[in-house]
Amino acid sequence: MAKSYDVIVVGSGACGGWAAMELSKAGMKVLMLEAGSHIDPAKDFQHRFLYQMEYRGQGKPGLLRRYAGSERNYRIMIDNEENPYTTSPETVYRWGRSRVLGGRTLHWSRASDRMADYEFKAASRDGYGMDWAVSYADLTPYYDRVESFIGVSAAMEGLPQFPDGVFLPPMPLNCAEAIFTAACKSLGWRSTHRRLAQLTRMHNNRPPCHYCGNCSNGCDVGAMFNTVAVTLPPALKTGNLEVRTDSVVARVRMNNENRAQGVTYIERYSMKPVDVDSKYVILAASTLENTRLLLLSAKGGLANSSGTLGHYMMDQVGGGGVSGILPKLKGGPSRLDDGKAAGITIPNFQNIDKKTERKDFIRGYVMNATGGQTEYPQFAASLPGYGSEWKKEVKSRYVAQARVWIAGGEMLARKENFVELDPEVKDHWGIPVLKIHFTHCDNDRKIIADFQQKAEELFRKAGGEVMPGSVRRSESGRRGALGGSIHEVGTARMSADPKDGVLNSFCQTHDIANLYVFGGNAFPSTGDKHPTLTMMALSARGCDHLIEQAKGKKV
Repeated sequence: MAKSYDVIVVGSGACGGWAAMELSKAGMKVLMLEAGSHIDPAKDFQHRFLYQMEYRGQGKPGLLRRYAGSERNYRIMIDNEENPYTTSPETVYRWGRSRVLGGRTLHWSRASDRMADYEFKAASRDGYGMDWAVSYADLTPYYDRVESFIGVSAAMEGLPQFPDGVFLPPMPLNCAEAIFTAACKSLGWRSTHRRLAQLTRMHNNRPPCHYCGNCSNGCDVGAMFNTVAVTLPPALKTGNLEVRTDSVVARVRMNNENRAQGVTYIERYSMKPVDVDSKYVILAASTLENTRLLLLSAKGGLANSSGTLGHYMMDQVGGGGVSGILPKLKGGPSRLDDGKAAGITIPNFQNIDKKTERKDFIRGYVMNATGGQTEYPQFAASLPGYGSEWKKEVKSRYVAQARVWIAGGEMLARKENFVELDPEVKDHWGIPVLKIHFTHCDNDRKIIADFQQKAEELFRKAGGEVMPGSVRRSESGRRGALGGSIHEVGTARMSADPKDGVLNSFCQTHDIANLYVFGGNAFPSTGDKHPTLTMMALSARGCDHLIEQAKGKKV
């Protein structure tokens, strides 16, 4: 007799891990399905210097064409040959993905920012697009819950456009960050520590960060938030969670009562299809993979009575930036500047109210800055010279490196940015892949151009010396690669009216009562903040709704 489950959770990233924990702790029998391999941090995450690696971090010739990432972390990324995707002729897009237990939480930037009230109501302010079906007040208790559990190091600032939360002490600024902070003050810009899901003290039986700088390669001690270290242990402890890795979900199956009956997955290595049933299904396999599953599960897309499924894809605008050196630090002693992998944040200060309204573009962006010694002097290859004098100059500049980059530029939601199933290309398991149609609009380009001007202004005010060729301007009309932020959202947006979107305010599909979609899908707009914390807060809210619904209560 087949095992009975209350909930199937597809995906093990931030939202899938949170859902598995919340629902199993509530007494529900949960099955988590992960397409990638199992991970054991004690065995799989190691500290290795570049000189200890066979290919000095560059990877075996040809290897990194198949895998994203580096020689250190390619195993927790994705096999691009097994998992292709396609793009339309006008699209240049990098879809950064990870298929492994824990997903992108194993190597994410850890930025954990709350969206502000003005971002949820952006359409009411400037007339573009659609407001969210939730407000900041609706999400506040869920932001509190998530931050309290995962641990976010940050400083209280009292800025309405950059809401404070439940914080651990911030990490100390390094020398370059202190210089940039002073420069911001001279310009009249507010700045603060980057808000990171990275512990500065013992928290929920997890040790604080020991500043090894290995964050993008998997944290071996669990000091940064990730599913494997933080949400799975308490979920497994309940005895209510079963995890199956190497299980490639192919579709959601429906019954005759317009309810999701369960899913069909394919065993990764045997290629055997397996059907599993449950009372509820949660798709939490990342934004575009969730949408792909909905498109695969019914002609025209499952839960798509609105016709909006796949449309209004967004990924915060990137590009531009400045890098160089801070002469004040040149020739100084070696320091562990990149151990905490942090920086400072300059919150958006444009288009947040009538006083700061711009005439040339709508919405806004957040900037980051940091500097100091890194593991490898990437600039060395572009520095002219040779011999001992050249080596001395590299060493002198090594500790003075600095950069300013865009953290979250708001991309406008447009129907013509969409995903669909490719009619010809299939993945390793014979499942149709996504075809992505994605371009910038004029407002996106204006945001990048304005950021570039502000970034150069900040760098000059800090006394920075720009490295030749380091200023990366995104020219109007230039086809630059998009998607580097890995902040893709939309394609199944939330709406108050079922005619306008796929999900309601609880991330439950309007059309199918027992089908939920957790991740960035629900976003009607990107805002100017990193999206992960908001995704997790929405997931926490959705879990509460599902639990109440399972009890038979009207919600």
